[in-house]
Amino acid sequence: MKAARALALTLLLGVGSAQDTSTRLDQLQQQLQEQRQLSAQKARELAAARARIQNLTAQQRQTLKQLDDLARRTATLENELATVTARVALAQRQLTDTTEQLTVTRAQVERLRGDVREVMQLMYRQRSGQYLQLLSQARSLPDLLIRLRYTNMAGEYQTQVLAGLRAQATALRTQEQAQRQQTAELKALQAQRTGKLAALRAQRQQQNALLARLRTNEQGQRTLAAQRAAEQALAAQQVDQLVGQVVAERARLEAERQRRLEEERRRREEEARRIREAQERARQEALRLAQLRQAQAAAAARQAQAARAAQLQRDQQARAAQLERERQALAQRQAQVQQAQAQVEQQLAPLPPVSGPAGFPLPGGRVLAAYGANGAPWVVLTGASQVVAAEGGNVLAVTSYASLGWVVLIDHGSSVSAYLGLRDPLISVGSRVARGTPLGAVGGSSIIGPGNMAFQLRQGGQPVAPRF
Repeated sequence: MKAARALALTLLLGVGSAQDTSTRLDQLQQQLQEQRQLSAQKARELAAARARIQNLTAQQRQTLKQLDDLARRTATLENELATVTARVALAQRQLTDTTEQLTVTRAQVERLRGDVREVMQLMYRQRSGQYLQLLSQARSLPDLLIRLRYTNMAGEYQTQVLAGLRAQATALRTQEQAQRQQTAELKALQAQRTGKLAALRAQRQQQNALLARLRTNEQGQRTLAAQRAAEQALAAQQVDQLVGQVVAERARLEAERQRRLEEERRRREEEARRIREAQERARQEALRLAQLRQAQAAAAARQAQAARAAQLQRDQQARAAQLERERQALAQRQAQVQQAQAQVEQQLAPLPPVSGPAGFPLPGGRVLAAYGANGAPWVVLTGASQVVAAEGGNVLAVTSYASLGWVVLIDHGSSVSAYLGLRDPLISVGSRVARGTPLGAVGGSSIIGPGNMAFQLRQGGQPVAPRF
């Protein structure tokens, strides 16, 4: 069901992309007339775009259709590549998490195996009558009861050690199997990503070859001019459509984001609890080893068994080293889990209220075209390469359009910001970003310009002039 909803949203965002430019222009004019929002400037823009297309020859119109198809397929591959790249990153995080858990489990299994060896030695001595000898040496009833309690505790400890080893060995096999499966999935995703990259490169080569061929003659230049005029006329509609549909889905997207984060928080809390329990068991084991070391040393000294005392000391040192490795692995994993918990809590926290003007989304850049210039409902920026978030918020959409490049939408609670004309996006849908977080590079749009980007701020669903 979740995948179906996500696919439905993707299809909504891509509505109209499968139509040719002329059809989309006609539909836009009809929609604007029905809504009575067709300004004189927009009417002239649409009329000029449609006239240029109508004046093209049949061959030029076929070339325009070919350009539309190539642009659409390129944008589709861009989005598919971004999806696979996100899945690769997720698979890498899952594999890293499993590998870190394996480090802890292996240290615990190593320590428990040492415990089992110790238990086996105790059981061997028990068969030789050591426990009966221990009981027979009781000098009084209270002394006998104490010795009985000791032997019972030894038996309970043996049972606990064997059960603990079985449980941890099972966990180790499960985690190793998960690691193998995740490694295979990661390799498959990486191969898929490599295939998408190759397909995208081939698609861009076809697109660039056609564009280069068209620029060499007058008819081709007329075709490109008609396409550019149509793209400029349709750009605002594409942004309005994207923002409107995503904002309509905002409540569901936020609910889904909160659900996933809550699941992650509960999982981290449960792992943190298990780590604390394991640390307490390790602490108790350290105390038991210290007491056992003292008792064995005293017994060996009484019996003047120097060789036995030396062997006991070596055994206890080895056991202490195993225990220390387990404690270090637990401490390292605890720090990792605490860091993950802090990140989840930060993502779950409500958005802080926005006060004051928005930050400048292109640090080091400048305004090339003010809001409303040439009827565009955004401001065009230039002069720098790195685009950043104008304010903190949740990422609502990261999608690619043929003419607009990558478009990023961020929800700030009381407003939504749109970043147009990006390439190489650095964030993903559902993530929480702070003011100044890098979003991507400029230069992804053919109509905004190779070194430019456009920024739009919406309040109450309507674009407004940003106050930088």
